[in-house]
Amino acid sequence: MKRYILSLAALLSAIFVFTSCLNSDNEVTTYYGDTAITSFSVGTLKYYKHTTSSKGKDSVYQTTLSCSGYKFYIDQAKREIYNPDSLPYGIDGKKVLCSVSSKNSGSIVIKSLTSDTLAYYSSTDSVNFSTPREFRVYNQEGTAYRAYKVHVNVHKEVADSFNWDATSAVNENIAALSVMKGVAVNSQIFLMGNNGGVAKLFATSQNSITGWSELTPDIAMSTDAYKSLIVKGDYIYTYNNGSVIKSKDGKSWETVSNEPLTRLVGSTTTKLYALSVSGIKSSVDDGSTWTVDVMDDALTLLPTDNVNMLSFASLVNDNTNNLVLVGNRDASYSTDAYAMVWGKVEENATGSENQPWAYYNITDDNKYPAPRLTNLQAVKYGDAIMAFGGSGLGASTETAFSKFYMSYDKGITWQNDSLMSLPIGFKCASSSFALVADNNSCVWLICGGSGQIWKGHINQVNWKKD
Repeated sequence: MKRYILSLAALLSAIFVFTSCLNSDNEVTTYYGDTAITSFSVGTLKYYKHTTSSKGKDSVYQTTLSCSGYKFYIDQAKREIYNPDSLPYGIDGKKVLCSVSSKNSGSIVIKSLTSDTLAYYSSTDSVNFSTPREFRVYNQEGTAYRAYKVHVNVHKEVADSFNWDATSAVNENIAALSVMKGVAVNSQIFLMGNNGGVAKLFATSQNSITGWSELTPDIAMSTDAYKSLIVKGDYIYTYNNGSVIKSKDGKSWETVSNEPLTRLVGSTTTKLYALSVSGIKSSVDDGSTWTVDVMDDALTLLPTDNVNMLSFASLVNDNTNNLVLVGNRDASYSTDAYAMVWGKVEENATGSENQPWAYYNITDDNKYPAPRLTNLQAVKYGDAIMAFGGSGLGASTETAFSKFYMSYDKGITWQNDSLMSLPIGFKCASSSFALVADNNSCVWLICGGSGQIWKGHINQVNWKKD
């Protein structure tokens, strides 16, 4: 009881003192023991812009660029601050104005790059972010702090530019191929073609343009097998002497089925696709059984030569792919100036409908249809389709290898990509070449006749987010 009275007396005394303070002109200051950096952003920064005059003269001038739209993430657990989308190439990372806020008005300081010296942060002083910097925020009592590693990432390459490797490899065995087709699977590039009426198969690591080795399949390959070379999962597939066959290494092959087909054309994560006299067929069990797909237009509009199929996962619906089929009709269609393009929405969710294949008719307002080119090659590159080919066929007057075409709308329009041009010293047979996009977002251009192998990339597509 005595302890309780004493405690009560102490409490009443505290209330009296507190009330007295409130009734005086003195202010009560509360000090918080915890703090953290709660926001980080950058503003308008110094920017070195590269330009090229109409005469081809390069120049660089200094200007400014607003970077306030670039979001910075604060990882409180790891004590890291960073921008996942790097600032544009040309931003001066050594002179960055940043805005930083803290919890409970903590004091923010920056550690020197060369010593343990600390300097108070100021929003009007630029900071050198050429390397990650240590920011600290101290609580109001000065008894504790949190240290953060701050990364201001700046691209080291121009986003919208294409770079070929400085030199190409030259391979005599590839030079001797009269026709060819290439694919990328896992970390390898496979190339199939013909030399003097004999089927040939080569492979290399996607990290080596010089490491080609010839493979010896354990079954005899026909001279048409290269036309059906595709990838599904970890396997390469082809259609050989009436059989669908597959292999992981190009040496040991397994017969999957003996389905009557014309050629394999492509795959998605769930299906294989092929051409047949009945139209387009698909298989949901890796080629064991096949069904005829529904077609919205005449089978005579289907491509039969240089056929390429590309698959894009839908950004709207789960378990859905947008398919594009592009290629040429045979030489009997002498008035064709453009390639044949078809599309399909592949729905794989339970209860979904089987959508038909539809021909993309070239309307009067489409100024950029796919050109009909010799050995037309098309690959998925980033979110687009890249196409390349030799001289125009039929009514097409295109010059061989004059342009790279990009389609950003799933095959409807195909515009010349001004970023891309042939590498200096490029030599290639007019109808023997392969275009391959590997798993590192690099483009391979493999040339019959000369045996050149070129590798390049569009910087923006090649960048990987950490």
